[in-house]
Amino acid sequence: MKNSSFIDKESYCQFLFDQNGPYWHIATPGNLTEILFTTPEEYRFGLTLSAVCTLDAGIKVYAIQIMNNHLHLIARAHSPKQCIEYLKLYSKRLKRWAASRGKILVLPDMFICEPLPIDNLQLLRNNIVYTHRNRYVVDSSQTPFSSPWGSGVLYFGPDIDSLKSVKFNDLSYKDKRLITCSRNIILPDNYTVRNGCISPESFCDWQTGRAFYRSAHQYFNMLTKNFEAYAEFSNLLGDAANITDEELYSYAISYSKQVSNVSSPALLPHDAKLDLARKLHFDYHSNNSQIRRILKIEPSVLESMFPTPR
Repeated sequence: MKNSSFIDKESYCQFLFDQNGPYWHIATPGNLTEILFTTPEEYRFGLTLSAVCTLDAGIKVYAIQIMNNHLHLIARAHSPKQCIEYLKLYSKRLKRWAASRGKILVLPDMFICEPLPIDNLQLLRNNIVYTHRNRYVVDSSQTPFSSPWGSGVLYFGPDIDSLKSVKFNDLSYKDKRLITCSRNIILPDNYTVRNGCISPESFCDWQTGRAFYRSAHQYFNMLTKNFEAYAEFSNLLGDAANITDEELYSYAISYSKQVSNVSSPALLPHDAKLDLARKLHFDYHSNNSQIRRILKIEPSVLESMFPTPR
């Protein structure tokens, strides 16, 4: 029987969920979009632009992650139209900013996409964690707390007061323009600047976001052990690989025991190994390099199975 402390904490989380919302996952299509951000300067603008556009669209953000060709937001909005308005503003201003630097940015029509509704507490928790996993899954040098281009650092990470930042409105007019790349530089008094961009805690309601979890332990457990649910999100959102090598290898071992009663994927019969490769590719969005590392299949075989787009 669950103790009263667990029940009380879960009830409070459910109360918060019921009092806020509606909730949405705004995710632009990374599988259809060209590279948007490559340099720190570009990532800084991408995060700052999100701060400005969420303010103008009137949505509240709980989690955000800027990737090189797409972005994720978990947000509260009265209707999907508000979320779409955010994307329209973001797309228009991003293309204008790119043009000012001599770069023609072509965004697909699907960039202005319908947000995905989040209709229960557990789904909201999964979506927040999925958003924070994005960067460190595709970049082995990162952790959920180290990326400066998202809100992961705000969730049970370092004390916020220890993160050095300055108030945006205390900056000179010139510095404000450099950060926002705009003449319209009126922002709320609580907005701060860190790493040369508007800090995520300025426009993310991370206090409520963290309170959707019973504890840091629950958040960390979901961050590291719920990879199959995140693979489903990846398929739904059209993301690239969002499963680490370690997670995939653990799954491959389990699969090997279940299918052929062997202790390692390297010991699978040839046909079973190819079946597992197909599952990793289609179900978990693993690329050829990742599959090769885990299953030790010749690159030429993988290329014949899953040709690399030219």
